[in-house]
Amino acid sequence: MDDIIVQIRALASGADAAGRAKLQNALREVLSELESPRDFLVQLFNAHLNIATVRLAIDLGLFKLLSSQRQEWYVEEMAEKLGASPQVLERIVRYLASTGIIGEDGPGIFRANKITHILSDQKAEAFVHHAFDICGPALQAFPDFFRETKYADITSNTSTPFQKAFDTDLTSFAWISQHPEHLDAMQQVMTAFRSSEWFADFELFEKEALATVQGSRRVFFVDVGGGHGHQCIEVRNKFPNLEGQLVLQDLPEVFDGLADIPGVKIEACDFFRPQTVKGAKYYYLRRILHDWPDSLCVKILQRLRYAMASDSKILIDEIVLPGSKIPWQSAMADLMMMITMGGKERSKEQWIGLVEQSGLQVEHIHKYDGESIFNSVVVLGLDQISLRPSR
Repeated sequence: MDDIIVQIRALASGADAAGRAKLQNALREVLSELESPRDFLVQLFNAHLNIATVRLAIDLGLFKLLSSQRQEWYVEEMAEKLGASPQVLERIVRYLASTGIIGEDGPGIFRANKITHILSDQKAEAFVHHAFDICGPALQAFPDFFRETKYADITSNTSTPFQKAFDTDLTSFAWISQHPEHLDAMQQVMTAFRSSEWFADFELFEKEALATVQGSRRVFFVDVGGGHGHQCIEVRNKFPNLEGQLVLQDLPEVFDGLADIPGVKIEACDFFRPQTVKGAKYYYLRRILHDWPDSLCVKILQRLRYAMASDSKILIDEIVLPGSKIPWQSAMADLMMMITMGGKERSKEQWIGLVEQSGLQVEHIHKYDGESIFNSVVVLGLDQISLRPSR
């Protein structure tokens, strides 16, 4: 048994992202075979308690304390530092240690491990707050909502489990925008997903970016609904010749308190209204369209279509679901989009159908994470067959 565990650890340490995903899936299948029915049911029960206890520990400052320079802490010392009852704290840390979230070195002695350090980070805290405070109530309303609607498909972003959970007629975005603490947490979650992977080995984009003359008057890259600009920053850092030709767009409330980003123009914009930047080379939407039902996605794409030049492209950075054996992360994201926003993750066929409704065409799909989550960039151009409608 010990030899097998050593082999697994050796495989994990030398694996790339695709290899780690394959290994995790295999271990998950083995674990499900090992679990008894009772084990499985207890794990289901534990799912609620796990995130609630993590949320409490974040509020308490426990993970930050354990992640400080000191190696080990006694319960009594932690309780004094955190202002908590030693009896309550002991029960909390004992549970967290049993689930592998913190380490335990002896009776009443605890320390940080890899997961503790992850949860001490501000972005991880925001992730947990968003998952528990926003997604949690919507998930609680999920079964009753569909029972009441007789399990009909969701086609509106104002009639989802989110509205039932928060007793509102507002969309989730509109409601969150009225609550700055939740809006800030959501933006931090989006920033945590910043990545340059999408343009790595993306020859079409890299070639155009490198060939663009510094100081050109034409806008090269518009990040539509780009939040705090994490993707504009990635593009600018990779292609410094594009400084001044990058535009970040989002709603005005998203930019409240946001500092200037050197080399990036910040422009308040609602993507349901006419696009103000005309003729840009690339309009980029990262994890935008999965937030919305099909009818509103068509409206967003049409607003961009009317602004495009003949050689402009729209880049949709989203999951493209495979036909079968969908990774659990993608399937989870699909359900969460439906529950909280009325949106969905889409297959290649669904993307093509959606794009054609918008008077555009799919020219290419650049896959950059095909083994684990199926992240891709769907490249759109103008439909050359039909005439562009006048505005």
